[in-house]
Amino acid sequence: MSTHLRFAPEILIRLGEELIPHPDLGVIELVRNAYDADATKSVVQLHNATQPGGTLVVEDDGDGMTAEEIREGFLLIGRSSKPGTPDSESNRRRIGEKGLGRLAALRLGRRVELVSRPRSEPGVEHTLAIDWSDYDAVRSVEEVELTVVSRKTSKAPGTSLTVHRLKQGFDKEQMERLARAMRLLTGFFNDEETGFTATLVAPQFEQVSDAVNRSFFNEYEYKLEAHLDEQGYASTVLYDWKGQVITRGDHIDVAPDDRGGRLQSPLSYQAPAASFELWMFLLNKRSFELRGSKCRFGDLRPWLRVVGGVHLFHRGLRVHPYGDQGFDWLDLNLLRARSPELRPSTNTSVGRVSVEDPEGLLIPKTDRMGFQENAAFIELREFARSATDWAARERKRIRDEERLGKSTSSRRIEPPPAIERHEVPRDSKSEAATPELPTLMPRLPVQRQATGLPVVPRERLFYRSLATAGILAVVLAHDTAGGSEAAGVELAGIAARASRAEDFQIEALDLNEVIGRALSAVRPQLERRGIVLIEELRDEPIPVAGSVSDLEAIVFNLAANALSSLARAGDLLGDRAMLVRTRVDGGCAVIDFSDSGPGIVDVDTVEIWRPGVSGGTSRGAGFGLTVVCDAVADLCGTRSVVEDGDLSVDAHGELGGASFHIRLPVRPVGE
Repeated sequence: MSTHLRFAPEILIRLGEELIPHPDLGVIELVRNAYDADATKSVVQLHNATQPGGTLVVEDDGDGMTAEEIREGFLLIGRSSKPGTPDSESNRRRIGEKGLGRLAALRLGRRVELVSRPRSEPGVEHTLAIDWSDYDAVRSVEEVELTVVSRKTSKAPGTSLTVHRLKQGFDKEQMERLARAMRLLTGFFNDEETGFTATLVAPQFEQVSDAVNRSFFNEYEYKLEAHLDEQGYASTVLYDWKGQVITRGDHIDVAPDDRGGRLQSPLSYQAPAASFELWMFLLNKRSFELRGSKCRFGDLRPWLRVVGGVHLFHRGLRVHPYGDQGFDWLDLNLLRARSPELRPSTNTSVGRVSVEDPEGLLIPKTDRMGFQENAAFIELREFARSATDWAARERKRIRDEERLGKSTSSRRIEPPPAIERHEVPRDSKSEAATPELPTLMPRLPVQRQATGLPVVPRERLFYRSLATAGILAVVLAHDTAGGSEAAGVELAGIAARASRAEDFQIEALDLNEVIGRALSAVRPQLERRGIVLIEELRDEPIPVAGSVSDLEAIVFNLAANALSSLARAGDLLGDRAMLVRTRVDGGCAVIDFSDSGPGIVDVDTVEIWRPGVSGGTSRGAGFGLTVVCDAVADLCGTRSVVEDGDLSVDAHGELGGASFHIRLPVRPVGE
């Protein structure tokens, strides 16, 4: 005798009333279903709902459902309605999954009426009624027959779902919870473009909206921006209250190294790509007024009470309970207790973590209370926490520097520290032809900050240029020691660039022009060593924003790194070649720098950017790639390295050595 699994009606209670602890969560689930149906709006109404017996109505203007979709999707609990198609017709990434949240919402009342007008069937609507009392007299849910009725209509596409005879009323607290959840669902940062609005027809919604609309995002004391790329590497930027960049951090600065050890590189985060923004406020009326703010300080605390905390947005919609009052998922309040003046709390900051998660690594909990704490979620949370820790360290550094400045009664500008250099023996002719490396900072012009240009302290550019000259001197020391007068003069010319004040100006530049000039300076050094320099610079100009000194620092240090790598290989190599290519890819300017050396040896490609680490690629102290890392950060770019390069060169085949890729923002023409 064949048989099959059956479910008692009590399972509806387990998956319904007992699944979602608060009725407002059930309503939000129905609104999220409207989002998945490509609706542009969803309207929620509660009638006589302060006490049991009221009515809940949720309407949207989405795609609606056919009779078949109602049977095989809406009524099929536990399976996605369209497996294998995560995106909606308008390419929205779906947020609903198994339909358990929908079932819990339907169980809020004793009778449900569904009316749906599919966009694919104009002039037709389908209705379905569910009376939960019908399940009280049967042994299994399969014994209750449900009927979908179709009829003609003149109404526009959309879906209306009415829950009659609510089992419990929405008291004041629950209405306020629902109003806040509805208002914050699609965001409140004034830059969302979800194409979807959710509205609750209730006075509480208007009150919450009024409080949220008193935006204070421009009144922050500090702002943190952090990004996690698809490879799991983090980067950070910290802004002051004027919107100017204070400092930047790279993955090696942000990611913690729990395993210890100076040469142990931090691992990448095993989480989907994400962005994290945190606005930090100083609740000091005097400080607030000194800025000349147009907002009322008295409105700041009420605004923070409504929107404060770090919210998580998944595929465009806010996920409960992250950012809810009393749910401090990043432990901001706990960490603030250790250093209250430097760390934000949920009462003094507003933040959001935004993630698309195309691979579906974040899995919703069955009760819809956030995500399961699997590896992907834990790593995502750790990324946000680490970024906050980095910001706190930087704020402490800034505070300590300010205190040091205040404690000094008479301040004196000291010359920059001398760069440690190796003394190189040379004959009298070369000594006479080689000028001394500059040791005092030149007088720098006043820098005019144009819109869209990165903000970089000129002193930093000067020191970096000096460091680059010193690194080149170390790498090229063997030739100058051999008595080559020409080599000494060429090196002196490169070193002299460190004192050119015009190179420290932040401005619009042609990447090809700057790279070409820098390569001309190092070409003689390469040719003297039998290294072929292959230039493949793009025919058309590539506009970027930054300083000549930063771009030259990238070229000179990568050239020094390649020189050292090729020298280490000795006679084991055949042809010696270095390729520099510029191109535009995906809206970014790209510098490809490859050599025919042995590649990167005995060091992780993340660790290689750390000071003092060379990976068998450098004769020097291993600071050249750190300079490259910092220069790229100043230019608002990214960098990556491949141990065994695969850049193809027409006449040379594959170079096969290390391959560095620098990506910089392209500055639109006319800015």
